[in-house]
Amino acid sequence: MKVIVSTDTSCMIKDGLFSDYEISVFPLNVVIDGEEYLDGVTINQEQLREQMRSGKVVKTSTPPLGIIQEYFENLLAKGYDHIIHFTISSKLSSMYSLFSNVAKQNFEGKVTVVDSYLLSVPMLNYVFFAYEQVKLNTPVKQIVSEIEKYKLLSNLVFIPENLTALKRGGRISPAIALIGNTLGIKPVIIFKDGALEKSEMTRRARKYFAEKIDEFSKEYPLTEYDYSVFSFDGEQRVLDDIYKHMQNVFPDYKFIRGYLPVNVCAHCGPGTIGISVTPKLNGKSITEYVNK
Repeated sequence: MKVIVSTDTSCMIKDGLFSDYEISVFPLNVVIDGEEYLDGVTINQEQLREQMRSGKVVKTSTPPLGIIQEYFENLLAKGYDHIIHFTISSKLSSMYSLFSNVAKQNFEGKVTVVDSYLLSVPMLNYVFFAYEQVKLNTPVKQIVSEIEKYKLLSNLVFIPENLTALKRGGRISPAIALIGNTLGIKPVIIFKDGALEKSEMTRRARKYFAEKIDEFSKEYPLTEYDYSVFSFDGEQRVLDDIYKHMQNVFPDYKFIRGYLPVNVCAHCGPGTIGISVTPKLNGKSITEYVNK
């Protein structure tokens, strides 16, 4: 059986990420002042940054069911017998529900939709794991079953530059945003049980990230986990400090550097920086794919 792995752009951390691999990508939607764009097709990170920095209202939207159906039809028309499609966490988006419904109604037995329960690098890890397993002719059900074991083992934390984008998206009140921005207080966003939530507030992002890396290093050994640093137009001196601290803690380790997925950028805004740790599935490091 000829199987292809598919995903959406919520795991994209660099341009041309899948150019050397037989992996299909469904572009997510972003709406800017009422006009719709496709991630990686009609808009990129730099263009999104310019729009958000200029004060444009940016939101995300879901694709029409017909577009999803056409996407699957086009892949099957290329000769594939089955599609394994990964979506962003169902607690962050309705993508899993939408794709599952289309698959059930139109492609029974031909499309398996997997709720990654994650985004960014941890989600990308599943995609590459599935890709390798498909090459080994591992049954689809076995691939999905193996991934299920790792769903709660990743850790992700990031800090927005300010509270402006969160206010525009209705995730915090204007009053809280005003107070936070005036005092220079930033929210620490963590990934917990498939969802993003605010854990605390901080004035010193560099100090916070250094302490978090030290904490993670004790809990997540390099023998079993990969580390990454990602940002959306993050302040370079803050990123440089994080890079330096990461290298001091893990000498000779080439940690992953990438950008933040558009759907997260739209809600948190430019200036967002984050770090993540993700388990090495079957002992294999994702850096083998990302750091080429």
